[in-house]
Amino acid sequence: MKTNYEIVDFFAGYSVLEYLEAFSLGKSKIHKLFQNKNIGLNNKLAKRDDILHTGDVLNITSDEVRDYAPLKKKLDIVYEDDYLLIVNKPVNILVYPDGCDKVDSLANVVSYYYQNKGLDYTIKYAHRLDRDTTGLLIFAKDYLTLAAVTKMLADHSLERTYLCLAQGHFINPKGRITAKIGEDRHNSKRKRISKTGKIAITDYEVIKEFKNYSLVKVILQTGRTHQIRVHLSSIGHALLGDELYGGNIQLASRCLLHSARIKMIHPVTKRVLELEKALPYDMAKLID
Repeated sequence: MKTNYEIVDFFAGYSVLEYLEAFSLGKSKIHKLFQNKNIGLNNKLAKRDDILHTGDVLNITSDEVRDYAPLKKKLDIVYEDDYLLIVNKPVNILVYPDGCDKVDSLANVVSYYYQNKGLDYTIKYAHRLDRDTTGLLIFAKDYLTLAAVTKMLADHSLERTYLCLAQGHFINPKGRITAKIGEDRHNSKRKRISKTGKIAITDYEVIKEFKNYSLVKVILQTGRTHQIRVHLSSIGHALLGDELYGGNIQLASRCLLHSARIKMIHPVTKRVLELEKALPYDMAKLID
């Protein structure tokens, strides 16, 4: 596969090497690209110190091929360009299969979509959502874009906003939870608040209260496994349907958590990309 990157004003004056470094691509990967002569500039072989101008086209050749078996299933695409594929993840599906012989994940659905378009992209999910969690999920189409998005997730310059339905009414309608999260020695499927765990920061704001539950907006400042579920449960507000963390299962058959909004600077075009996805039916029904 060959991926073309049209140079925008932001990158004018960068050298080819500086351009690659701006995407946070690893040094060994950059070295290999030049060594294997996989980088071109305006249809000529590119050198490290070649200076880029607005409108130039840098291209990178890759011998990658699709790495997940295709699964024919409808894909709800929210945004797509030559570098990113952002989809709405439905409920009750994994982001990637739990075994190399399995064909039951969103990665397999994306693989079928690429195959249908005649593309040999490997499946590069930039982050994960739990099986029950719905909403916006980012796939990168090339490893340069993936490196940039991964860096944005790590330094929190990519803003992810979630909506959830949590038990009860909050004493503080707006706040920040900073409890560390670690492993639960008694249940490998669970996480728990732990003084020796990893730093985790969750900002929340109550949007609306109902009889015995609340619609809550959550912005993650870190990305720990089950972070929202563990943090809200720790202050007495487990998510509806989240049986693992003590949530009420009478009103919901799954954990009611939705990835509602993404805001980021596009790594290639440098334009602001802001996307939203409305609540799924089961959550919308409970707040109507």
